[in-house]
Amino acid sequence: MAEKQDLFNCHSLQEAAKKFSLEELLNFAMTNTLSGWLAENFYFDESEKVIAAIKNEVSDAEFKLLICKIFNLDFAELSETDLENISAHIAKNQRKQIFFKYGDNKNSAYVMNQSELVTALRGGAEILYLDGAEFRIPVALENKIYVGINNAVIDFTHDSDIDLDAKNIVLEDLQIFLHYPITVKADNSKNIKIINGTKKTLGVRPTLKEIFEILRGRNAFESAEKFRRRVENIRGAAVGDVLLEDKNYNYDAEYFSVTPNWNFEYIAVLKDFARDRIFSVRLDPENAERLYNNERKLQIFADLTYIDGKITILNLYLETNTLGRISIESLLRELANKLAAGLAETSGAENAGYGLNIITAYED
Repeated sequence: MAEKQDLFNCHSLQEAAKKFSLEELLNFAMTNTLSGWLAENFYFDESEKVIAAIKNEVSDAEFKLLICKIFNLDFAELSETDLENISAHIAKNQRKQIFFKYGDNKNSAYVMNQSELVTALRGGAEILYLDGAEFRIPVALENKIYVGINNAVIDFTHDSDIDLDAKNIVLEDLQIFLHYPITVKADNSKNIKIINGTKKTLGVRPTLKEIFEILRGRNAFESAEKFRRRVENIRGAAVGDVLLEDKNYNYDAEYFSVTPNWNFEYIAVLKDFARDRIFSVRLDPENAERLYNNERKLQIFADLTYIDGKITILNLYLETNTLGRISIESLLRELANKLAAGLAETSGAENAGYGLNIITAYED
């Protein structure tokens, strides 16, 4: 085990590099020992770099790269995973420099996920470059500019109108997904596309009470035909949403693979069986690009019907402004079998038409 005193018995980079492994030097760096040793041996610039790396909370892979440069170590000592992480870091920094166009980098931040956005806002950034992901922005924080890169999406869960202009918040090149029928005042913003995610149903709009009554099954005083009509009134019910990712588009097979975010309000048991399953949205490259550029985040709808005494999900689909209705496909028979088996166990009702029996009626 490498000891601090062993390091301080060395007085040159070459001596320390021969005595300690890359991992041992990394451990010294993480405990502030390395920066102290470097300064004591008059490597002041190198010491400052190590201190800055700690302050900026760089990854282990980036720290290893820095140590390799300081001690003139062969990069072969870096693992394949380290090299992949370093490559991603370099690519990010290159993109960061390209998109800083407002001038003062100290007031700007380039972020690739919600965690990085929160950190940047806490650090006082005024210009935020949002790259490729889905983000939530705090409208209470005034005087901010949010610039979208690679079709970034802002997710607004607010249920009351938003006046971005009054807060001096400017959005540029962003898609905005609304969960409620609100008005967004953004006259000072540029090139924003608002995606209406507020339609809970298409056509007839049932209440939650009506849906719960449906899911209880056919009652003892109701004919099968009357119950079927009740079920089929539940058309176009929203059962989730999905964020399209360009990296998940298969050009040769012409489909997006998607993992939906199931936010059912009333078919919770279906969520347990559908969670983490891969679904596909089939589109040729031209239409896939059109949809991605205009509506990256979309609601998933389901049509219900009544087959052989069971409430049945007839199909799943996206209802888009860009391309109209688009079907969602899956490993349907496997899902249907598991749904049927699981729900039969939990419903406690074997009689046809009673209890909570939901299956999929897709064909392979």
